[in-house]
Amino acid sequence: MSLSGNTWTRPKNATTVMIALVLTCILAALLSLRYLSYSLPSVKEEIMIETETETKYIEALGYDYQPQPKDKQSGLPKLISNGKSSWNNTELDLFSDESRKILKTGEDLAPQTLDPDSNSLLILTPLKNSAKHLAKYFKLIDKLKYPRHKISLAFLVSDSTDNTLQLVVEAKKKYQEQGPKELRFKRFEVYRQDFFYTLSRKERHLYKNQFDRRTLMARARNYLWTRALENEQWVLWIDGDLEYYPPNIVNDMMAYDKDVLVPNCLVNRRIHRFKWEYGIYDFNSWQETPESIEMLKMIKDEAFLIEGDGDSPFRTKRKYMDHFGKSETIVPLDGVGGTFTLVKSHVHRSGVGFPVWLFQHQVETEGFAKLAKANGFGVFGLPNYNIHHIYN
Repeated sequence: MSLSGNTWTRPKNATTVMIALVLTCILAALLSLRYLSYSLPSVKEEIMIETETETKYIEALGYDYQPQPKDKQSGLPKLISNGKSSWNNTELDLFSDESRKILKTGEDLAPQTLDPDSNSLLILTPLKNSAKHLAKYFKLIDKLKYPRHKISLAFLVSDSTDNTLQLVVEAKKKYQEQGPKELRFKRFEVYRQDFFYTLSRKERHLYKNQFDRRTLMARARNYLWTRALENEQWVLWIDGDLEYYPPNIVNDMMAYDKDVLVPNCLVNRRIHRFKWEYGIYDFNSWQETPESIEMLKMIKDEAFLIEGDGDSPFRTKRKYMDHFGKSETIVPLDGVGGTFTLVKSHVHRSGVGFPVWLFQHQVETEGFAKLAKANGFGVFGLPNYNIHHIYN
């Protein structure tokens, strides 16, 4: 441009430049409108862009979206061939030298993996105020014709007000430390767990007290076997106040090879002033009958059944051990007591314990028998193989 005096002269190409600027602005406006029309779709559109290394997704709204990998990371270190792990590009040593040795050779594994001890026997006895019976108890144990090194003893002392616990602890010291080695048991365990429940002898067999009393006994039994059972092949539940059982009883009962087996427990009762007679003691060992099965169909689910108590509102009409004939050596049962009960240990290990809730109207030992049968185990009795309980 040039100035001559007060006159301004437009450059020759000014008009051309102006036209170009106007056209540029119009084109930019048109392009902006077209972009906005593509930026507001009714449904999100995804444009896939292929690159050399990966497929990346960009949403039409303009922000990057990273897809989840096909194999999501587990959160655990990834094991690599050298026995270490890769985690955030850092190698971690998963196993110590000692662990590697155990994994390779199987040495020093936990005691729970011990192989079963063939023909080993764990005798379990819950005790409460049993001090006066312990001398007889151990006298009978000593007479058992069974290898002493195959026998383990375990006791649970509960809610005792006499010196039961002290006497059992002294017995352990006598047998396991002071006595000759050939009289030592494989194990001798003593446990104490109080449940803070007491009943007078007059009240203990009243029906109204039986559910609480029997479920507490079930808790005591479960406490004992879950702590004491290791790799023994057999479990024998024995009352702490038995009067007599044959020295060869363990071998005799094992020979039947049953999952659960009980003898017939009798007691010497006074019949008349000068007459005593042995009769059935353990009414908890029984067999269902057609009459009892019909009765079960009629009662409510919450009905609790107990045998041998005169004030029970139910008359079950079950078949007790003294109702079988002399020729019936072994019979199937539906309920058992706990005076002398031989159990294959795999029954307990499978989870069959002593119900503290109603199972088919039963708890504790009878509930145990029902639960064992429901799990496919056999429950049997020896109606003509007798043991004796003290009279109390």
